[in-house]
Amino acid sequence: MIRHIVDDVYQIAEYLPARAGVEAVLVYVLLNDGLPILIDCGAQVHRVGIMRELTELLDARAPEVVILTHSELPHAGNLSHIAREWPGVRVIVSNVMLPYIEITPQVPLANISTAHAGALLTPAGRPLQFVFALLKDQPGSQWIFDPRTGVLFCGDGFGYATTAADVQLFGDELPGGVSVAQFRGHHQTAFHYLRWVIPERFNADMDALFARHDVRVLAPIHGNAIRADIPGHVARLQQAVAEIRAAGVHA
Repeated sequence: MIRHIVDDVYQIAEYLPARAGVEAVLVYVLLNDGLPILIDCGAQVHRVGIMRELTELLDARAPEVVILTHSELPHAGNLSHIAREWPGVRVIVSNVMLPYIEITPQVPLANISTAHAGALLTPAGRPLQFVFALLKDQPGSQWIFDPRTGVLFCGDGFGYATTAADVQLFGDELPGGVSVAQFRGHHQTAFHYLRWVIPERFNADMDALFARHDVRVLAPIHGNAIRADIPGHVARLQQAVAEIRAAGVHA
C-alpha cells in the first residue's frame, strides 16, 4: 500500500505475520524533484506488489539511487529486481557492506558506493546525513537523516508490530501512539544484545542523537512511519530498552 508521509516522502508497505500481530516491511521513496531515491527496496517475497506500486508511484521515472540501511533480505532482497527493471540505478551501502554477497552480484560494482557514519552526501542532489545507527542488527546497519523533511530512516530501530485492524495506520494514528509494549516486543527480538545493554548510556546517546538532528518523522522499516510526538516515542523506546535489560538481568 502506498501512503504519503510528508512533503515528497512516501512509504510502500507490505506486511508479514509476527508474534505480536502483523509487522510491516517498508520501502521509502523520496520523489526528489523527479530524481527518486529509495531507502531499502523490500523483500523478494513481496516483489510483485512492491514493483507494481513503485512503478505507479514513480510514474515512468527511474529511481536514481537505492540506499540500504543494511543487507538483510527484508531490506535488500528485492534489489535484483530493481536493478533488472532500472539497470542504471546506483546503490549506496555502508563501508562494511560492500563485500557482502547479497549486494555485489546484483549491481555492477561501478554502480555501488559507500557512506560512513557522519558523512553528508548529496545523492541525486539531495543532502542526506548518514547517521551512526544506535540499534544495529548487522555491523553494516546505518540510519539516514533527511534535513529537508526531518525524516530519520532508522532501519530496524523504532520498529513495532500492530494488529491486523491497525495495520495501515501510521504510528501517530494509533490510539495513544506506539506503546512501550509494542517497542519492547519488537526490539527484544530484533536486538538480542539489549538484554546486556547499560540503559543509561544507551539512552544518553539516543538523547544526544536527537539533540543533533531536528527529527520530525521516524521512519522504521518494520513499522509504519511515526509523524508526531517524536520526544514521546523516543522516551517510550528508552523505557522499552530499560525493561528489556531488567528482564534480561533476572532471566
